[in-house]
Amino acid sequence: MKLSVFGVADQKIALKHLASLAEKSTVHPLVRETAALEIAECADRDDLCEIESIFNAVKYGGHSKPLRNGLKYVADPRWADHFTAPSRILEQLSRGVNMGDCDDQAMLLMALLGAIGFKTGARAWGRKKGSYSHVYAVVAYPKRIGRNPSVLGLDTTVKESHVGWEPPDGFTLTAWIE
Repeated sequence: MKLSVFGVADQKIALKHLASLAEKSTVHPLVRETAALEIAECADRDDLCEIESIFNAVKYGGHSKPLRNGLKYVADPRWADHFTAPSRILEQLSRGVNMGDCDDQAMLLMALLGAIGFKTGARAWGRKKGSYSHVYAVVAYPKRIGRNPSVLGLDTTVKESHVGWEPPDGFTLTAWIE
């Protein structure tokens, strides 16, 4: 997939576009391979270990070549919001290009976790309803069907964040990969 610049006049459409890019990348060989390498040390069916391993790889750095140094937060230009497919982000990381904004980090987390069977989504956040300024990934935990899952926030852009942390005191809008 190519880098695209997408007008975000309608934030619901933009959020659905992010989820769609992440969903398409869940079957990409590089995404699946990277996810498998990052969860290699987890015991079989240890969902929380898998989530934490991928979260930490994106935030701090991991075992796979693309995520060796994690994904550094760098804002987009003020005049455009670049949406880069997760497979392309991993290709860029493999070449040493280490930067992405909040939507890049969210899509990468969604694709990696989606590639190993988790239900994931993109969550927009803002201080005023209908005016969203940030996006991060969410995941349904555990991944097995038939259980009542919890929704865990996965915001890798905030220094003090951890699996389950979400920005306080704001409004949210979520687009799930179905």
